[in-house]
Amino acid sequence: TPAIPAPSRPSDATGSPAPDRALSWAAACVLIVGSVLFLSGGRAHPAINAALGAGPDEFFRGFAEKVRHTHGWHAMHMLILVGPLCWAMAAPAVLDVIRPDAPARISAARSALLLSAALWAVAFVIDGFGSPVYAEAIASAATPDVASGLLTSFQADVVMMSRFGLVSWVAGGLGMVILGVLLLSPGARGMWRVAVGISGILIGIWPLAAALEGEYAGGPFVSRFWMANAAVVAMWYCALATCALSRVPGGRLKSVPHP
Repeated sequence: TPAIPAPSRPSDATGSPAPDRALSWAAACVLIVGSVLFLSGGRAHPAINAALGAGPDEFFRGFAEKVRHTHGWHAMHMLILVGPLCWAMAAPAVLDVIRPDAPARISAARSALLLSAALWAVAFVIDGFGSPVYAEAIASAATPDVASGLLTSFQADVVMMSRFGLVSWVAGGLGMVILGVLLLSPGARGMWRVAVGISGILIGIWPLAAALEGEYAGGPFVSRFWMANAAVVAMWYCALATCALSRVPGGRLKSVPHP
């Protein structure tokens, strides 16, 4: 009985499986949506800096009042929270399409971004939903001693949130560095991808450098560079999305039958 030939599957010129174009489009859309939501939430968030108060007590009392009187505090934090979750899910999927020959390195980037997203979610649940509870309790405290105790607890809550946020932002930056390196690999070359890759490495290094230098000593969110850094990261993920929508290097895919 003659052998039935195995069905062929598409592959590129090197014999690697053909990229999944539907996956690339879906991942690109998630990256762009996540960035837009992240920027929308960040734009609505009030500035948190030394203008709230000179000393620690004054600063945290001012912060609590800012929380109480800011409309849409819960909603804006949910928007800020969603961005890194979308990036963690979709960015490695883009590289799965562009670099199907580098699963180990993509897995490393995915691990860093998932760690970043998990810590980010914890930080912004604390800030978005825990902080208003403390703020209202401080404002309605029956005695100064009770208010002082609540203020100390609120301070611990804010410090914990900022540290989760710092570790998350550094881990996310390391994930960006790995993604950027992958875009510079020979199998994914192209002038635009090279530009996105180099910028990803430079942007991704910044959180770790800022943490080591002391710029993020009080947490990334009170840094004078925070808003610019956050906006640049969100725009970089939009640029990465465009890499998924471009033609795969090497021209048209062809079908290579498997023996």
